[in-house]
Amino acid sequence: MSQKTKKKARSSFGATAPPFIDYLKDILRRYPDGGQILKELIQNADDAQATEVVFIHDERSYGTESLWTDELGKYQGPALYAYNNAAFTEDDWEGIQRAGRSVKRNDPNKVGRFGIGFNSIYHTTDVPSIFSSGHLGLMDPQEKIFGERSGGFRWSLDDAEHQEALMNMYDQFQPFRDIVSLVSEQEWSKVVLEDQHFEGTIFRFPLRNEASEISDNLYDSNKVVELFDSFIADADLSLLFLKNVTSVSLIHINVNGAVNTRLEVKSSIPTEVDLETEEESIVEGSTRFKLITLSSENHRETKWLVTTCTMKEGNIEDLDSLATKLSFLPQVDLAFPCGEKRDSSDSRLSCFLPLPNNESNKTGLPVYVNACFGLTDNRRHIKWQEEDQKHDEHALWNELLMKEVLPQAYVMIIQDAIKLAQKSHLPVSSVYDLWPDIAQVQHKDKWYAVALDVLQHLFRQNVALLSLAKDETKFIPPSEAVFPCNGPTSTDILSAIKRTLVSCGENLVTLPASVARAIHKAYPHFDTLKHVTPTLVRHILHGNGVHDIAKDDKLCLLEYILGDRKYEELEGLQLLPLSDGSFRSFTDREEDTALIDSEEFPRVLLPFCKHLFIPHDLSSACSAHLKELASRNLFNVLNIDADHVAEYTRRYLPQDWKQTRTEHVIWDSNNSQHPPLEWFQEFWKFLSAHFCELSPFTEIPLIPVSPLSVSQPVPVAKLQQNTTLIFQRSKQISLPDQIAQLVNKVGGTVVRGNEWLRHEDLDSYVLCPSPRSVLKVLMNLDSQYLITELRRTSHRAGEELKDYLSHLDSVSAREKDLLSKLPLFHTMGGICVAAQSKQAVLLISGLTVPTELPMPDSVIQCATEADRRLLLLLSVKLLDTAEAAKVLIDCIEKGACSNEDTANIMTWILQHGNILFSQNQSLKSKCKSLRFIAVNREIKKTSSFLDPRIQTFKVLFESDFFPPPLYTHTPQMLESLTDLGLLNKETDVSPEHLLHAAAQIDQLCVDCQTEALKRAQVLLEMLDANDLLSKFSHEQLHQLKMLKWVPCDEPGTDKFSDEHQSPCFFCPDEVRHSAYEDIVGYVMPLVKLSDRVCNKLGLKRLPSPEKVLQNLSVLASEAQKMADPDANLDFKRKLHSIYKHMQENISVFTAAMDKETPWLWTQNKFVSPQDLVLDYPCNLDLSAYIGKVPKEFLPYKKLLQEFGLRAFLSDEDIFGILHSIQQTIEARQQPFASSSEIKVSIEILNWLRREQKPVLDDIPVPVIVEGEQFTLKPRSAAIFCDVSRNGLKELQHSEEEMYVMHEEIPKATAEWLKIQFLSTYILNPEDVSTGYEMAIEQCGQSEPITMRIKNILKEYDEDSDIFKELIQNAEDAGAETCKFLVDFRVHRDAPESLIDPDMALCQGPCLWAFNDQQFTAEDWKNIIRVGSASKESKVEKIGKFGLGFNTVYHVTDIPSILSGNHLLILDPNVTHLTKHIKYKTNPGIKLNLSLKRVFHWFPGQFGPYERIFGCTFTKQSPPKPYPGTLIKLPFRSEEEALKSEISTNVYQKHDIIAFQKHLTKNSQTHLLFLKNINTLSLQNMSNSASTPPRDGEIETILTVSKTTVSTRRIPDESSVSKQCKAEKSLMKLDGKCKEVINCRTIDFVQIACQQSGVNEVHGWLLYNCFGTHKSLKMALQENKHAKFSLPIGGLLYLCKMTQKLENCQQCKQILLDRHFASFLFPFEQVFQLM
Repeated sequence: MSQKTKKKARSSFGATAPPFIDYLKDILRRYPDGGQILKELIQNADDAQATEVVFIHDERSYGTESLWTDELGKYQGPALYAYNNAAFTEDDWEGIQRAGRSVKRNDPNKVGRFGIGFNSIYHTTDVPSIFSSGHLGLMDPQEKIFGERSGGFRWSLDDAEHQEALMNMYDQFQPFRDIVSLVSEQEWSKVVLEDQHFEGTIFRFPLRNEASEISDNLYDSNKVVELFDSFIADADLSLLFLKNVTSVSLIHINVNGAVNTRLEVKSSIPTEVDLETEEESIVEGSTRFKLITLSSENHRETKWLVTTCTMKEGNIEDLDSLATKLSFLPQVDLAFPCGEKRDSSDSRLSCFLPLPNNESNKTGLPVYVNACFGLTDNRRHIKWQEEDQKHDEHALWNELLMKEVLPQAYVMIIQDAIKLAQKSHLPVSSVYDLWPDIAQVQHKDKWYAVALDVLQHLFRQNVALLSLAKDETKFIPPSEAVFPCNGPTSTDILSAIKRTLVSCGENLVTLPASVARAIHKAYPHFDTLKHVTPTLVRHILHGNGVHDIAKDDKLCLLEYILGDRKYEELEGLQLLPLSDGSFRSFTDREEDTALIDSEEFPRVLLPFCKHLFIPHDLSSACSAHLKELASRNLFNVLNIDADHVAEYTRRYLPQDWKQTRTEHVIWDSNNSQHPPLEWFQEFWKFLSAHFCELSPFTEIPLIPVSPLSVSQPVPVAKLQQNTTLIFQRSKQISLPDQIAQLVNKVGGTVVRGNEWLRHEDLDSYVLCPSPRSVLKVLMNLDSQYLITELRRTSHRAGEELKDYLSHLDSVSAREKDLLSKLPLFHTMGGICVAAQSKQAVLLISGLTVPTELPMPDSVIQCATEADRRLLLLLSVKLLDTAEAAKVLIDCIEKGACSNEDTANIMTWILQHGNILFSQNQSLKSKCKSLRFIAVNREIKKTSSFLDPRIQTFKVLFESDFFPPPLYTHTPQMLESLTDLGLLNKETDVSPEHLLHAAAQIDQLCVDCQTEALKRAQVLLEMLDANDLLSKFSHEQLHQLKMLKWVPCDEPGTDKFSDEHQSPCFFCPDEVRHSAYEDIVGYVMPLVKLSDRVCNKLGLKRLPSPEKVLQNLSVLASEAQKMADPDANLDFKRKLHSIYKHMQENISVFTAAMDKETPWLWTQNKFVSPQDLVLDYPCNLDLSAYIGKVPKEFLPYKKLLQEFGLRAFLSDEDIFGILHSIQQTIEARQQPFASSSEIKVSIEILNWLRREQKPVLDDIPVPVIVEGEQFTLKPRSAAIFCDVSRNGLKELQHSEEEMYVMHEEIPKATAEWLKIQFLSTYILNPEDVSTGYEMAIEQCGQSEPITMRIKNILKEYDEDSDIFKELIQNAEDAGAETCKFLVDFRVHRDAPESLIDPDMALCQGPCLWAFNDQQFTAEDWKNIIRVGSASKESKVEKIGKFGLGFNTVYHVTDIPSILSGNHLLILDPNVTHLTKHIKYKTNPGIKLNLSLKRVFHWFPGQFGPYERIFGCTFTKQSPPKPYPGTLIKLPFRSEEEALKSEISTNVYQKHDIIAFQKHLTKNSQTHLLFLKNINTLSLQNMSNSASTPPRDGEIETILTVSKTTVSTRRIPDESSVSKQCKAEKSLMKLDGKCKEVINCRTIDFVQIACQQSGVNEVHGWLLYNCFGTHKSLKMALQENKHAKFSLPIGGLLYLCKMTQKLENCQQCKQILLDRHFASFLFPFEQVFQLM
């Protein structure tokens, strides 16, 4: 080895934990990314006693030219640096390489250094490096830089070669040059060459820029900024509890090298204050101030009070024990921010550095708590004794700190704070701020209990804790203090009480609410404390008086002493305030009377009594108490009510109002005797709220006539009955100005303004503006005076009054009488008169009666809506225009009108009929019955004429059927005539009209065919659209049928021909509906009319069968002319129609036609139905051999069967088809079948199987013949290929004439035909003369197998017995080696490569068991005898193929045994070898493997055996016998379990893994008592292993070997003698008993075991002996009912020495002991040897 190599080996450096990458990943999962990383580095620096820490974020990238190795180039980019001013020790260099194994574990003064926490830096980097003291180290956990097995490298400053590299590899070490210069201002060369030592430590963490094996967390500049930000958030807390570090800085260097200090935080301890504990205390500690200074963008300084408290040893036994065991210090530190108010919810725990800012680390206490806590793995939370951590020592430690040390520390900081406050070093408020606030911690159960514990410690000592109100620097115990009052009390009241009690000399203390809560919750005898109460204050005031107390304090004191409602105790106190500022005493004297108003009864209601009220600005609480006092009728204090207000109002009205006797008084705002303006509104509110009626207030002036004004006097009306007052506006209704003037003119009064005048009874005194109110006012006036004044008014005023009064909804008889006398209406001539007429014509509608028409003189005008309403109120009858027209009609009926007048009247009525008839149906009825139309000197009604607008009428009828033009020249007149009965609908036409029209067509069809056709078409349309024929009588209908008026085309005419032929006219009896076109279209005329017409005229009667058959004959002739009739949809439709008609009328057509007639269309021709079959058998196409009814004609099956159709083919017909195919093939020159013949043959055979038809012996089947051709052969000469087709050529060379069936024939069909399977033919050929040996032998366990096995499994109920039984069988066979292999492979060979397709079920995971002895012929016999004691008579055997072997059925359903030239497969359920097991009572097969063809035909069956424990017979030719025994136990799958009658246990992978552990458990003891087997092993093969397995794919899990090191003769001769005697006796029973044991010697046996890479060797003393007493007698005794085993027992003793017997002193003693028999207890007794 070269010098350089040696030096590199010496310098090899890095973490040594074997799976270090996985370990790091686990750490990174538990340690979060973020500010915790920086805290871990600060913590390590503090443990190293550093005072300064600097973190540097350097964004520069360095060169990559001169590097130690090229792989380091990627780490020359941006990096994070951590500097502290303490140098590494050798222990530190050692500790940083021991990941997670901190060197400070036993040092209670260390926070944590280079343990698990340090490795959190791998969140940021893959290659950290350290420069400190005399070395520069670089760590490479991935082992990619310095080679495999090299986790890093360390350069030493005192090594010349390393010095040269550190100086000359400029790029490599330039980052450290720059940082050393920045933090220490030293030259790199001086540090490396001269000092060879760096007094400090620099960590460099190159930021990860690509994913690595460690982490895929990439770190860029933004993440480092986030890292710094998360630290800055807790920067002021970071130095609070550190022992050494006093300065932390955060520096940023940009890509250009510019340096910026983001943050500098420093701590310092002023020396003027330092309080120490007393020596006799159970704790020791101190309290001092600590200044924390933050310098960044803003400068901030915080002063903290810090207390350190350590429990002295010897006080808490559990605490001392855990402190020693965990190397923890029983110390708690508390810190409190002075001079600033911080929310207690922000305070949290620290473990020297603040724990993460989450809810679980927040205490709710006003102090920050620090201790050496037991933390969770990720150092983010402290442990508590929760359900899953009841016995965790770290959790118990934390509980003890909180219970025993924290209360002592808390009491210490409060007591020291009091001392500082007394010396003015600390504000008194800060002392109280230190107290735990119960409200802040009540929802934090653990900290709530801690707070109570602290307070109980504090109060237990009864020291001065509370500051006096009169002097804050003086403190007294709680028992001597007067506490402020409880409950929510205002600060003013508290101040007044404080001033009063202090002035009276009381020891009052003032406390924050939080301190008061604490005392109330935790003080042991809270009820004994003295508190301020109203009773106490009243007592003091009675004794000292109130004369010297200020007014405001009096009011505050009054409110307080009223609080307990003990009002009687107020008597005599002059504290009752009045609104004028004076105070009266609480007495019953008249002069001490006080009034109390309320919201319901305000003092404004009594403006002249305001001097009697209490102050309006009195506090609400005080007012409420005084009201309650008044309600109790105590003293002379009154709560005013409505009666008081009513009484005082009338009593204190102004004198001038009382003296006025008129209906109005004058209110003047300038008169001080009058009430203020707002009084009116307030008083009316009061009246509305408390009085339903105003009668108690009559004659009191309360109604201002006009709006109130401070500038001028206003009349005010008194409340009076029978009022003449009316509002100008009320309830959003106004009185019109003209009406208001008229009311005022006749003596009424209109009240204006003052909308606030409201009361439910006010309408009785001031009327609301309405017609009813105006009429009421008019009714109260003199009627003659009123009529006179109305006659004097203008026409406009009269019309407005009439219009206003017309809105009345009703009038009384008196009112109606008044209105009937008023001159308000006009005659037709326009004269104004009273309503004397009984009728009036309405002239306000759109249509009025023309003036030229005469009207009666008794009708007057109703010209306006007001006229109409008033006339209706006066019960005058109103005539509308229609009623006036009715009067005119009456004149016509009476003959009072001339023809001209009649024509004018009717022309006007018809012209406006739409209006008049809709208004008056009576008018319309009169006009309908009126004869006024003259035609041919005859006057007729309107209903006698047809509407000339109907075109069909004009085509069919002459002009005499229509009204004259005089009455039809406008559309409106025609509409009016229609309303009067003019026939304007086709449905109105009578049968006489229609017969007239049909007769005209019959006459015209000869001379004028065009006109006749036109009229006929219109007539048909009318009949088709309307139900006119139902009006016809039978006679009329018969007449219609006899007339030729129906136009139709001649039968058989081509409608699409270019030559158009005129239609002919037929009688209805000669015609049929067009619906029969498909069945008689060629032979009968057709027409398409509605069903209604057709039914009446008989057009839908069935055509005669002769016509239908005649039509079918014509259709057959037409088919001969068609190129492809089957493609002609028209042809097919007509056929279907005819066949359907025939089927629906079978009886008619069977009489008209014989069965021989070819009328059924099939295969392009007409045939007789008796030549076809209805359908072929299911899925069997025989169309080439017999015709079938087309599918489209199957709906007519009944018809076809009536004419001789066969429903189905018989079995004989189908067999005949198959034989005919065979005969056809054999008749050919080359007897090969066509593909269609093969297809039909296969379909027939499949049909036979599906239908379960009995099969004839000579039935032909399709088979393969020479040249890959096919033919049909008898089934007896066919075989079915169910295996690989590779060996078919070999079969062709067979002398036996056998043919392989066509490959498309399914297996199920072959089974039904009882065709021999090829696999069966191969394994069991019938003809021995072929030279084949028997390849298969029926072989299986031959009892009621499944039930017997199931019962055996109940006896052997553990699957762990399998290994023991197989080892036992191997031992009995004389094997020296026994091996097991758990094979997880799954073989998916094609089913045809297996001896039975169902064997695919067991080609999955299995257990292989091997031993090195072959089966004997006797073994083959015994293995299939279920549960027989085959070794019962063999004393040398311990168990072989008896009951025990069947335990394999716990895990499998199909065990197999390979030994020599045979393979035995057992299938008790008969679910895997169904092809080969002929008898279920013998369920198994035994294969002769000496025949090579077995492997050739079934390669998938034997593939899994290849290379399993030396099995290679598939590669040998001929195969050699297997030299041992190989048992295969396929694990039972879910599919097998569903079918198994033995067991339903399924073995999944996890079950198999658990199963194999049965062998590995106690593996050393398996071989101890065995005589032959000396080697045992267990191997495993994964499911990904190949077939056959390659080298390395089989993993050895367990190997056990046994060696007999030495043998010693028993020294006790008497014992040997007894054993020899017993042996001799037993040999008479069986001479082989001597071979079982050697009773004369003791053996030293060595067991070697290798498992999971661990080797173990143990030595045992082994001794076997015969029984010599009772057991021997039982063995020698003959017993017909039971046969006993040999009386043999064995003893084992585990030696401590494993190499040589002579080295074991205990063994020597046993062997040399002359009384050896005492060591060997009698066989019959139970013994135990330790």
